Amino acid sequence: MWKRLKLAAIGSMAVVLATTTACGKDNAAPNHSAPTPNGVTQSGAGTAMPHSLSQAGNGITKLGNDDAVLPIKMINNVKYVAANQLIQTLKFRSEWEAGAQKLLIGDNDASFELSANSKKAMKDGAEIHVGEPFVKEGDALYLPVSAIADLFQDEMSYDVSGNQLNIHPSHGAQLENEDSPDPSADIPELAFADDPNDPFKDNTTYGTNPASLGIQLNDDLQVWASSEEKAIPVLKNININALISKGEQYEGVKYKFGTGPYPQTGKFDCSTFTQYVYGKYSVKLPRLAREQAGVGNLVSRKSLRKGDLMFFYVPGRFKTNKKVGHVGIYIGGKRMLHASPEPKNGVQISNIDKAYWKKTFLRAKRVVT
Repeated sequence: MWKRLKLAAIGSMAVVLATTTACGKDNAAPNHSAPTPNGVTQSGAGTAMPHSLSQAGNGITKLGNDDAVLPIKMINNVKYVAANQLIQTLKFRSEWEAGAQKLLIGDNDASFELSANSKKAMKDGAEIHVGEPFVKEGDALYLPVSAIADLFQDEMSYDVSGNQLNIHPSHGAQLENEDSPDPSADIPELAFADDPNDPFKDNTTYGTNPASLGIQLNDDLQVWASSEEKAIPVLKNININALISKGEQYEGVKYKFGTGPYPQTGKFDCSTFTQYVYGKYSVKLPRLAREQAGVGNLVSRKSLRKGDLMFFYVPGRFKTNKKVGHVGIYIGGKRMLHASPEPKNGVQISNIDKAYWKKTFLRAKRVVT
């Protein structure tokens, strides 16, 4: 036991050293940062600009069974863990909204929102209340261990032992990026295929790229669906090629995790992009990828049509790798239009005939016809 406690203490120091030198993927100014237990400067008062926390995940203590061990801190006789260390372990992205005093957490969009010094949280678009408040101490945000089951039980496998939280690794090798090889993916069952009866398979429509103009279009505010507005998606007959062409016009627009409406920010995350493009054709989608995965009709990976929404998990060693973390628009020919931080930063077209996409694919949904 003494050896484990000693390892946990060493690991905590290593987290401090590792994360104070790491940069968020958006390369935001260093004076804008989320609350962390490692001494990183907090956003100044009144600052609305969030900052990505480190995604490195280095320095977390490992036991002999390869568990990640996070130290538990007692606050007012309640067990807490540092939110930043949990984010690093699960390789989530995050943004600290100083004005609202809340932390956004997720894969390629913000599936979770934790309100500092409050019991209120948002999970997959729904408000929940936990038993103990999320505590902000100085530059650090802590979440109660009792709230982990409410928030993250589907994201990871874990147990609590004494003064430490043990997060168990997932089975099998993890694909690190889009070009990671994996011979096990080269099987017919995982291959994507177009529906030969897709009525829009041969048509093409072109438009002008607003990213090249450096401006937002005048009608953008009219088509943006508020995250607070009830989305009622329906199967609707629209010109799919025109929709895809509209989406392609935004190729090159930068990605930003948890971003606000495009007309205000000029940026997208994965789900605001799909929501925005479909909104142009009066199809209202929910705000988050996980919410969008719950609408429309299921489609086989063997019968994809242009305009289908494709959903993937974002792999991680300490994740269950079963939860939706990314969404894109299928545009035919084993290609996907999506907003992502990788391999480029922003709206891009990716070839999904690769091991990464084949292995991380969860489902496809058809919301338009």
